[in-house]
Amino acid sequence: MGWFEFIPVLLATFVLLWLPGMAVGAALRLRGAWLVAASAPLTVSLVSVAAVIAPWLGLPWGLPPVLGLTALAVVAALAWSRWVTPCPVRLPSRSFATAIGAVLGGATIAFVLFRSIGDPGWISQRYDNFFHLNAIEFVIDTGNASPLWLGNMTSPEGLPFYPSGWHALASLIVQLTGASAASATNALIFVIAALVWPLGVMLLTRTMLGSRPMLVVGSGVLAASLPAFPYLPLHYGVLYPLFLGLACVPVILASAFRLLRPGPQFGPRMFWVLMLVLLVPGTAIAHPGALLAFLALSVPFVVGFAIHGFVTGRSRRWLWLVALGGYVGFGILVLWIVRPPLSQIYWPRIERFPQAIGEVVSAAVYEYPAATVVALLILVGAYSAVRRPTYARWMILGMAGIGATLYAIVAGSDIETLRMWLTGPWYNNAPRLASVWAVGVVPLAVLGLNTVSRFVGRRIGAVALRRRTSRLSKVTLAVVGGVLLVLTQGEAIRQAAADIEFTYELRAGGPILTPDEYALMHRISALVPEGEVIAANPWTGASFAYGISGRRVLMPHLLMDETDAAHVINTEFDSQGDSPQVCDALAETDVRFILDFGPEEFMPNEGDYSGLDELANSPFVELVAEEGEARLYRVVSCGLDEVNK
Repeated sequence: MGWFEFIPVLLATFVLLWLPGMAVGAALRLRGAWLVAASAPLTVSLVSVAAVIAPWLGLPWGLPPVLGLTALAVVAALAWSRWVTPCPVRLPSRSFATAIGAVLGGATIAFVLFRSIGDPGWISQRYDNFFHLNAIEFVIDTGNASPLWLGNMTSPEGLPFYPSGWHALASLIVQLTGASAASATNALIFVIAALVWPLGVMLLTRTMLGSRPMLVVGSGVLAASLPAFPYLPLHYGVLYPLFLGLACVPVILASAFRLLRPGPQFGPRMFWVLMLVLLVPGTAIAHPGALLAFLALSVPFVVGFAIHGFVTGRSRRWLWLVALGGYVGFGILVLWIVRPPLSQIYWPRIERFPQAIGEVVSAAVYEYPAATVVALLILVGAYSAVRRPTYARWMILGMAGIGATLYAIVAGSDIETLRMWLTGPWYNNAPRLASVWAVGVVPLAVLGLNTVSRFVGRRIGAVALRRRTSRLSKVTLAVVGGVLLVLTQGEAIRQAAADIEFTYELRAGGPILTPDEYALMHRISALVPEGEVIAANPWTGASFAYGISGRRVLMPHLLMDETDAAHVINTEFDSQGDSPQVCDALAETDVRFILDFGPEEFMPNEGDYSGLDELANSPFVELVAEEGEARLYRVVSCGLDEVNK
């Protein structure tokens, strides 16, 4: 698929992500920036909850369960707006500034992805993408996108929960457009990174800092200024579910800030409780780590609200202390429940603690080059929050402080108990918390930009910047936004782009696949009948065949529970291909083809696939197709040669 043919897939992805949530938002009487920014996160919740409900109702996964839940949600939202309370807030119109910020930030992110991905049909050749790409096909094959089901792809016993929001959305795109799982994945990446994320950041900063035009433009530009998000999860891992969840977090933070901001001017709090109820399920099912990121970054809101209530309360101040203690206890309970199994929390620190602090200060987390301009804006923002404190500025500083603290602990602390309790829910994995840091720190950088722009405006007496109806002021706003964009797209972003390009580019000696292997996998759908299974050594990259061709593979992931039948095929086929145990295993698993990418594996492992590595002269198979050294064989032992005929 070329880029021109990719445009309809992008448009379908945009419509899918915005229309269901926009219908619910409009029924709640969300308007302006709130409606635009909250629509996609609301859709993520609708799709995620529909994925859970559909199997209980006996419905196959597809658009009907989503549309049905959306219709019910719209009716409920209309009733809420009529008899409880509609959206109590309307942000001042800043249509031109919003458009400039969204275009500058979103187009920059899209351009970086365009240059880095190379082809919309290519895939990220990374460890976790074996699961994510193949899980999209698994959802389509089984008609089930529930997080309570998705783990069955890799475990006969089933996993109790695996975040499935990403796979549910991508499978809908495949069903709507007929695109491949790879193209659907890339379409989701573009729309989430270039639209959902910057619009959410712009809403959060407008909610906390106001709607000054330069602030609105700057928030969109600065959303594209840090490699830690949205780029890092797209080449490390890859962490697609966490990427989806974190992109929704700014809108949830904006709702929480509205709920917990002291004072009556923010209208009935029940509406913002409803918004959290609507938004949180999508983030939780997208990835629990994103939900925990929201809970962590919103701690200043809760503490600030409790302190305000304690200080201003005339009686029963002890209730505020009890409530705050209950919140702390709830937080500890959540950390304990959501924490992954200890066997999965094995990432060590990556540097010394002072170095981690230095990375935070210089905006160079996870050993990226320093984002100098952004780092200066963050420092100015911190100074501004301390020098001229307001409630919102303290909250912004608190979010950035929590993000920085979590990253410094996970990256550099040698106190394993501290790491286990505070960063264990993110697997003690520094890249995940680098992305959380980026989400928490962008508003502080915007505050720094706001401070700098006001200082410069006062010094130069820029009357044109204040004349809202002046064409010159709009041009100036766009020019200043462009200058800021140029200043923030430095070496750190170039490194992030190069990292993504490395994972996508098809070349000899690439991270996992060669061009010949990729070409052969694209031919498999025409060579292997539906329902028949392909055996292969996943550590050669051959298991990507499921997500690329749509034909099932015996081992769809690198680490999975191997059945007894699969073990027999993987270890004995080439030497005992007509033995009773191998024939029984072939019959049980429906394996009829074997994909051979040679003996070279992309990383050391403990898997045993010795039964699939001596097939060139084997009497048990016949060659069906080859591309270079990549070969597809048909099994002809156990009487299957007659069946094939």
